[in-house]
Amino acid sequence: MDLQAFKERYPRWLEEVRPLLEAANWKESFKTYPYVVNEDSPWTPLRKELAQCRVAVLTTAGLYMDGDQPPFKAASIEGDWTFRELPDDVGAAQLAMAHDHFDHTVAETDLNTVYPIDRLRELVAEGVIGGLASRHYSISGYCTRADLVAEYSAPEIAARMRQDRVDVLFHVPV
Repeated sequence: MDLQAFKERYPRWLEEVRPLLEAANWKESFKTYPYVVNEDSPWTPLRKELAQCRVAVLTTAGLYMDGDQPPFKAASIEGDWTFRELPDDVGAAQLAMAHDHFDHTVAETDLNTVYPIDRLRELVAEGVIGGLASRHYSISGYCTRADLVAEYSAPEIAARMRQDRVDVLFHVPV
């Protein structure tokens, strides 16, 4: 299904499953979700050695800078399609998680399980990767609005990564 078909089917799906979503019955809710299938996503092969590449991170853990950025709307029935920019030098103690659809136990013990910035810094120090972008990104892994992600969030993140001359995106789905 393409994005236009999603837009046509989404309102009916939301109306039909709203009671299930309100009851937090995710498994049943998403059995009939009108998933978008991207048939023409461009593939860009890596044209240089990883040791010469700048890497950015995109996590779906719903991370945000506590006190500096608004949390994601985790309780919203449709989720949150927006993103948060995370400066490369932000510390784990400055980050909070606003994604209520997964168990945070492991992530709270080691944030690198959902945002492996320390491991990537180690790889930079070892010369495995060339460097890290000055900013990374977080979205909420729970968002029913695939159209808004595709039309607004993803293009804006991509534009910022082009500005930062990012070669590789390390995507961490949660």
